[in-house]
Amino acid sequence: MYVVFGATGQTGSAVADALLERNQLVRVVLRSDKTAAAWREKGADVAFADLSDLEAMTNAMRNADAVYAMNPPAYNVADMFAVARGIGDRYVAAIEKSGAHKVVLLSSVGSQHASGTGNILTTHILETIFGDLEIPVAFLRASAFMENWGSVVQVAAEQGILPSFYTPLERKIPMVCAADIGRAAAQAMTEAWTGKRIIELHGAADYSPNDVAAAFAAALGRDVQAVAVPESEWQATISRFGFSPEAVNSYSEMMRGFNSGHIVFEGGSHVQTVRGQTMIADAVGKLIEAQD
Repeated sequence: MYVVFGATGQTGSAVADALLERNQLVRVVLRSDKTAAAWREKGADVAFADLSDLEAMTNAMRNADAVYAMNPPAYNVADMFAVARGIGDRYVAAIEKSGAHKVVLLSSVGSQHASGTGNILTTHILETIFGDLEIPVAFLRASAFMENWGSVVQVAAEQGILPSFYTPLERKIPMVCAADIGRAAAQAMTEAWTGKRIIELHGAADYSPNDVAAAFAAALGRDVQAVAVPESEWQATISRFGFSPEAVNSYSEMMRGFNSGHIVFEGGSHVQTVRGQTMIADAVGKLIEAQD
């Protein structure tokens, strides 16, 4: 049995779907029964657990062949790092009690760093905590999410501009979509390994904001120009997402880390590199369809 946390989110649902496509026995862990029937129709077993409930987490992953673990965003709280530590501690305690055989933890590009990464520090924290497990653990460090461009679909369609925190606009960075994360996680979960693994998940190619704007232009049938959001406007812009003031500061630090080149993949002989399949044009097309 393969146990997937976060199955109502982008990556967890993609992981569960990828495992089901491989005809594996899958248990999705949900916080409510809103999507339970749909998952059962797909052939998945369903368990219910909140990440604050150690007993429910333990029961959900009892004797699992592998567990997919992830830290849900906590952008509305004052200290997302304290939340991540608590979740990490409960994950590890539950994994140890449950007898799960191995774990794949969703992590991020830049998670090798202990500072200067903003939100990404949460995955560094979880990697550190999960590193104490004696069972095999894989840290799946994903690129920037292509799905994040979904927040500017309407602006691109109506105004012909693509606001970007990433600068310079011509610099390419790794980007990956949730479906590729799902496939990579499912592959790792069904493999046998010992010790700790670091898997760096790149996209099919690296893309710049200008490349993304070109993909939007082709999909929308109109000119779309990437435009850098001045750092002086970051606080006000990010606040409109509903983030706490502390999370706004953290997100800003993360973007500075990307733009300075601090947040990059670690690389090295101890790291496994995997590439996704999805091109930015396909991802953008799906983002636009989702808005219609």
